[in-house]
Amino acid sequence: MHTVKLEHNDDEVLDPADPQLVVRGSLFIDGRDAGCWEARRDGTWAAHVRHRAGWIVETSRGALIDRLARET
Repeated sequence: MHTVKLEHNDDEVLDPADPQLVVRGSLFIDGRDAGCWEARRDGTWAAHVRHRAGWIVETSRGALIDRLARET
């Protein structure tokens, strides 16, 4: 299993024109910058890993971290 860290970025980086986002930040896997994550207003959490196509979407922060730790 990998070590996953969802680092919160400053809220000022959010695009106010995008009403779907609550927070977003950088994704680190095993201490390396691996992509980005975001929490959405519909309650889902998503991550984009640079070496994978598309977004990984889960229903909670914990579920997203667990999936990233197993699959990346």
